[in-house]
Amino acid sequence: MEKTEDADKEKKTEVNNGAGKPYYTQRNNKEKPGSACNVTSVIIALSAADWPVESFSPCGEQPEDLLMRFIYSDQAVLNRWKQLDPKGQIPPNQWHAVLAYGTVRWLKTLGYDSAPAAFREAVSREEIRALINDGGAAVISGVFPQEGKPPLNHIVAITGYGTDKNGFYFIIDDPWGDYHTGYKNQKGKAVKMPIEDFNKMMKPLPQEKKWAHIIGRFGK
Repeated sequence: MEKTEDADKEKKTEVNNGAGKPYYTQRNNKEKPGSACNVTSVIIALSAADWPVESFSPCGEQPEDLLMRFIYSDQAVLNRWKQLDPKGQIPPNQWHAVLAYGTVRWLKTLGYDSAPAAFREAVSREEIRALINDGGAAVISGVFPQEGKPPLNHIVAITGYGTDKNGFYFIIDDPWGDYHTGYKNQKGKAVKMPIEDFNKMMKPLPQEKKWAHIIGRFGK
């Protein structure tokens, strides 16, 4: 009985806006799957924040492919990219500011006038928790371990958080898989990221506050 009460208490501490939502993996994307963690994580975060992601692609295409193509074809997005990177050394989808700007413009073409995506350079753990409590999600970048390969510069979505016997953790949906397995497990839904990993892996290092895309809850 005591163990059951402990388990119930532990369960109540967890909040996950991605629970019951689809898992989006970049591995099956048609558009640049090897470098689509950015757009895929945005779609994951929008879905977790209750945006009607499934309606974004009435012809059945994957919404992350549509967002990637938009970023590479919309002239205003490309102009923003060229302002930041005149020589085009880093692709537009890999610039945080361009990704956020492109996401807002893309949603406006779909008829959504509100701006759910904003990139900020110094976001605290407490601010991410408050965002999740308000029904939103975050998109954040870091350096992740890979089995038998160099570390991976990568982007994931934070959809929730919780506390267990080991302490506080964030819940991430990782479009490449489960980093705890060195990505041998390619399913990255609802992966627990201990706060120690968050602090040491997420950019910019070694700062306590991190770069993050803030995705607001739909309709708010």
